[in-house]
Amino acid sequence: MSQVVNQRPRKRRFSLKESLPSLFKGRFIYSSASTFLQDLKTLQRLAPTWQACIPLAILIVGIFAFSASAQTGSKTVEQLETELKVGIDTMWVMITAMLVIFMNAGFCMLETGFCRQKNAVNVLSKNLIVFALSTIAFWIIGFGLMFGGGNGFIGLDGIFLLSGADNSPLTGEAYQGAYSALSWTGVPLAAKFFFQLAFAGTAATIVSGAVAERIKFVDFLIFSLLLVGIAYPLTGHWIWGGGWLAGMGFFDFAGSTVVHAVGGWSALTGAFFLGPRLGKYNANGGINALPGHNMSIAALGCLILWLGWFGFNPGSTMAVGNGSLIAHIALTTNTAAAFGGIASMVTAWLVLGKPDLSMIINGILAGLVAVTAPCAFVSIPAAAVIGIIGGIFSCLCCDFLRSNQDR
Repeated sequence: MSQVVNQRPRKRRFSLKESLPSLFKGRFIYSSASTFLQDLKTLQRLAPTWQACIPLAILIVGIFAFSASAQTGSKTVEQLETELKVGIDTMWVMITAMLVIFMNAGFCMLETGFCRQKNAVNVLSKNLIVFALSTIAFWIIGFGLMFGGGNGFIGLDGIFLLSGADNSPLTGEAYQGAYSALSWTGVPLAAKFFFQLAFAGTAATIVSGAVAERIKFVDFLIFSLLLVGIAYPLTGHWIWGGGWLAGMGFFDFAGSTVVHAVGGWSALTGAFFLGPRLGKYNANGGINALPGHNMSIAALGCLILWLGWFGFNPGSTMAVGNGSLIAHIALTTNTAAAFGGIASMVTAWLVLGKPDLSMIINGILAGLVAVTAPCAFVSIPAAAVIGIIGGIFSCLCCDFLRSNQDR
């Protein structure tokens, strides 16, 4: 007969490998106080560092849970939705403003490529410093003159250093502050200023290309300060600040006139007073070609500007909404640029006998400028027509200015 030997049961060791499957299946529970004490002894065998992590993890989870309940416990669903909308709209405005600021790199490349090599550093310096000057001038006085409450010609409230009263992001009748011209957009005042600053800098940098190779550096700095601090805000107030042109029904969605026309007319005025570049014309009136020294970076600058325009035009919604308006504006903007470049290329081919890269670049930019004002309201075919007209005029006007600059 086999004898039954009574043996003392062996103490079962804690096995992490055996316990984890039961834990994830929901069967890892404490059945008795003795089992609980046994597991505590197992934890004691851990290294002191790991033992310290356990209460720390519990503390962190508890703090986060308390913070989340404290933040959401006193707010309704409607308030949370409003905050989310403001946050998304603000992010959209800031990102598109950064795209517009990035256009300064495009202007640097474009204007430097079109100028002669000996003047490249001077042109780059002007394009770089002009945004710094724009920031200072627009912050000190420009924003208040443009969007502050006042009369039909000038803003008078909160002129200096964004000092006016403001309760943004409230909109419409709920808004109480000095900058009621921007009360239609529900983003903080800082976001409004940053976006409009990007536009002001664009107006200033337009001038640098027209007066390249013919203006002293100090004179250009003074000109830029006066433009961004006084001239641009005044004309902008007439349209976007609720001034006399806005009262007559004048409307410009994204700045064909407010930004580009003001910058363009300022540039043309500066070029008129300065006269042609030295060596451009012979004594008998003959025209000497002064080709750009690097068309590669000029083309790159055009592509950067084309990209930046998707911040310029769609960003002028200053709100995301359901996204349909943003998508429509992006399509009309791109369509006008494409047709403007093609129309200018064809026109140059017919007039000059061959396609010209500089005319293609000018045509693309002309299409973009032309569609900026109506981009939110016209159809895609209409945007194509606008781009074609802009491209043709850009080519013909360049030839006209060349032949009549000495008169």
